[in-house]
Amino acid sequence: MPRLFLFGLVLALGAAPASAAPAENATARIAVPVADLRKEPAASTGSLAHDPLEESQLLYGDRVEVLERKNGWARVSAAEQLEWTHGHRWEGYPGWIEESALELAPPPSWKPNLVVTAKWAAARAGPEPRGPALLTLSIGTRLMGIEAVRGWWKLRLLTGATGWIQAREAAPLEETADPAALRARLVRTARLFIGDPYLWGGRSARAVDCSGLAGLVYQANGLSVPRDAHEQWMKARPIAMESLQAGDLVFLHDPKDIERVSHVMLYAGGGQLIEGPGTGRAVREIGLKERLRLEPDRQASFGSYLP
Repeated sequence: MPRLFLFGLVLALGAAPASAAPAENATARIAVPVADLRKEPAASTGSLAHDPLEESQLLYGDRVEVLERKNGWARVSAAEQLEWTHGHRWEGYPGWIEESALELAPPPSWKPNLVVTAKWAAARAGPEPRGPALLTLSIGTRLMGIEAVRGWWKLRLLTGATGWIQAREAAPLEETADPAALRARLVRTARLFIGDPYLWGGRSARAVDCSGLAGLVYQANGLSVPRDAHEQWMKARPIAMESLQAGDLVFLHDPKDIERVSHVMLYAGGGQLIEGPGTGRAVREIGLKERLRLEPDRQASFGSYLP
């Protein structure tokens, strides 16, 4: 998947200047624990207030295609967060990321095979629980494990350095579970976020929006869904409300545009939902019937990505 980062200009002596633009669609990866994807090249305030420039968040190791570099920013396509709305085609989520958050020349051999399952996990310098932390990683972060050693995963970091993470805090991406176990795991993961703040565009253990919560819960369990609620609805298999099972998704349509979904919630089983309800509020668990009564003017639909 990764490709070597290519510079667009080579000097006569064969050296490329540091400011050279990358080749179009050159691959980079996120080099910090959490990076903001912005609508315009302007930094986030870091507050929980609604910020219309916040598009999404990316995690360490996430792959992006660099389309343009300008004044310390890179315009990218977030290859692993699919969306439809911007270009009316399936593509990586577009936006701007600070160049300092990118590893512009990731090793071609760096391929993730683990995912962080703890809410926060430290990648440490050695296999010691109190050893120096190199990175503090969000749930859902995908990593390259190279060896399992006595309760630890030995990691290859993007820099080529070695790191270590406790085995109980990460799981192999290819790990499979029977459908009932997977559904239960999705609900357990979603409940880790209850009480956490809502953040428009949030998609990390720091804070989430409604679709960021659903996407991150799925990602932490080895599954991928599109970034936004509408696109999650587009890709989901439609089901009847009576067929809902734990881990399925409940969608609310825009009351002004019935063809558009603007909210998503995860069904927890037993008639309960887990959702990020909106700015200024916290992730909560609420009864399905009670939640639908709160907005009687909104049509609900139901979808599944699971067997």
